Amino acid sequence: MMKKLTHWMVGLAMVGLALSTYSFLHNRGFVSGSICTINATINCDIVNKGPFSEFFGVPVALIGIIGYLFLLIGSLLKIKTPNDRSLTLFLFGIACAGFGFSLYLTSIEATILHAWCLICVLSQLAMLGFIVLITKLAHEENHFSFLKKFFLP
Repeated sequence: MMKKLTHWMVGLAMVGLALSTYSFLHNRGFVSGSICTINATINCDIVNKGPFSEFFGVPVALIGIIGYLFLLIGSLLKIKTPNDRSLTLFLFGIACAGFGFSLYLTSIEATILHAWCLICVLSQLAMLGFIVLITKLAHEENHFSFLKKFFLP
């Protein structure tokens, strides 16, 4: 079961990496016109080239590329070293950070920009899928046993 989970994690990291790379190329002008600019609400141009497309001067898509690279490399290493429990915790931490950042970006799309980037939403779904899988893997490796002290009598 763990091997299947890690293979799915590799796949989701590759999808996220591809989507973030496309977003970065679009943001930097290497791709003209977005494939997901449909109307005022579904508009990658507003999201990916607007004032929130950078985080402290760094393109959000580049942050995504770096995050997904960490997840991809870590997942590939997990396939090679399935008993490395610290690698699972590392991946869990990176995935939590990525998921938190995705929630932040999604809230900006919904509440400030009132526009949605389909590429971004797909990337956010890839991150959600990854965090579900890494949480399941961490649970299977019994990383959360300490929680029983707090939640079970």
